[in-house]
Amino acid sequence: MSSLDNSDVDSDAMSSHQKNIVVCAVVTWSIAAIFVGLRLNLRGRLIRVIGPEDWVILAALIFSGCNSAGSVVEACYGMGRHSKNVPDKHWRPMLEAAWFTALFFSLSICLTKVSILLLYLRSLTYEWTKISLWILMAVVVVTGLADIGIVATTCLPLHAFWDETTHAAYCHPREVYYAIAGLQIGTDFLIFLLPLPVVWSMRSPRDQKAVLITVFSFGFFICIVSVVRLVELAANDGDKDYTFTGVTVAYWSLIEVNTAIVVSCIMTFKPLLTRVLASSARQKSRTQVPPAEHSDAAQSIRPPTIGSEPTRGRGVVARKQSWLSVQLARMDRSLQTVNETGETETRGTSDELDTGTVGAGMGLWGADVHKQLTPPPPPLAVVPDRRSYGSSVTMPVDENEGPQE
Repeated sequence: MSSLDNSDVDSDAMSSHQKNIVVCAVVTWSIAAIFVGLRLNLRGRLIRVIGPEDWVILAALIFSGCNSAGSVVEACYGMGRHSKNVPDKHWRPMLEAAWFTALFFSLSICLTKVSILLLYLRSLTYEWTKISLWILMAVVVVTGLADIGIVATTCLPLHAFWDETTHAAYCHPREVYYAIAGLQIGTDFLIFLLPLPVVWSMRSPRDQKAVLITVFSFGFFICIVSVVRLVELAANDGDKDYTFTGVTVAYWSLIEVNTAIVVSCIMTFKPLLTRVLASSARQKSRTQVPPAEHSDAAQSIRPPTIGSEPTRGRGVVARKQSWLSVQLARMDRSLQTVNETGETETRGTSDELDTGTVGAGMGLWGADVHKQLTPPPPPLAVVPDRRSYGSSVTMPVDENEGPQE
C-alpha cells in the first residue's frame, strides 16, 4: 500500500497542464480570428461598408492574440506545473509574461465592448437609445482605462512585480481587482440588455423578434464566463501552488476574451444573412412565370411585366382585338361628349354617323377625328351590331375589320 501511495504522489507531482494551456490559447484565438476574417470579408464584399466598429474589433483580435501568446509563454516557463517543480530561473520570465497577458486581456476586452457599442449606434436609430449608448460608451471607456491603469501600476516600481530582489513600495490589494472585475461584469450586462427592449418594441413578426433577441442574448454567455472566471480567481487566491491550481483561471480568461470577439461578430451576421436571402429570393422571382389567366381578353389587356409571356406572334386575331379596343374607346369618349352637348337627338333616325357634327362637339379632339377614324364606320342599321361595354356605340361586325396590312 505504501508503494502505491508513493507512486500516486509522484505521478501527481509530475503532472502538468502546460499542453492544455497551449491548446486552449491556440484554439480559442483561431476561432476568433476565423469569425473576424469572415466578418470583414462579408461586410467588405457584400455590403461594401467597413465601419469603425470593424477596425476596432480587428484591433481587439490583435491584442487577444498577444494575450494568447503570453499564455503560451507562461506555460513554457512553468504555468500549469506545480510550484515546486518550476525552476527558480523561470519565475521572472513567467511573471513578466503574466503581467503582459493581463494588460493585453484588458485592452482586448475594452476594445471589444467599444466595437459592440459602435455597432449599436449604427443599427439602433432611436434618439433615447443613441443617448444611452453614448453614456454607456463613456462608462465602458472609463472602466477600461481604469482597468488598464490598475494593471500598469500593479506595483510601484512596476518591475517589483516580477523581480523578487526589488522592494515594492506599493502593490494594489486584492479588493481593487475584485472591484474593477465587478464593474466590468456590470457593463457587460448593460451592453447586452440595452437592445432587448428596442427589439421587442419593433413592428415585426414574433419569429423575427425571437431571432434578433437570440442573437443579442449570445452576449450573456460572456457575462456568465466573466462570473465563472471571477469565482475561480477568488477560489485560488493566496494558494501557494497557484501555478498548478490557477490553470482554470487561465482557461476561462482565454475563453472570455476570444468568445467576446466571436459574439461581436455573430451580431453582424444576421443582417448579412438577411441580405443574402433577400437577394436570392429576388433572383428566384425573376425566373418564375406568372400563372395563366382564365380568359384571353384579360391576358391581352394585362400590362407586360418581367417574366410575363410575350404577346407577339399570336396572329391576326390578337392585332384585331387590340385595334378594335382602341377604336371602341375613342368612340365612347366621342359619344359622351356629344351627349353632353345635346347633339345626338337624331342619332337613332340617322342612317350614317355625321363625323362633322361629332367633331363639332368634341373640341380639339374632334379636329383630328378624320385622321383617327378613317374610313368612317359603315351604316348601322343594315348589319349585325356589337356594342361596347357601358355605351350605345354601334360597331359593325366585319370579317375584314381592323387595319389593313
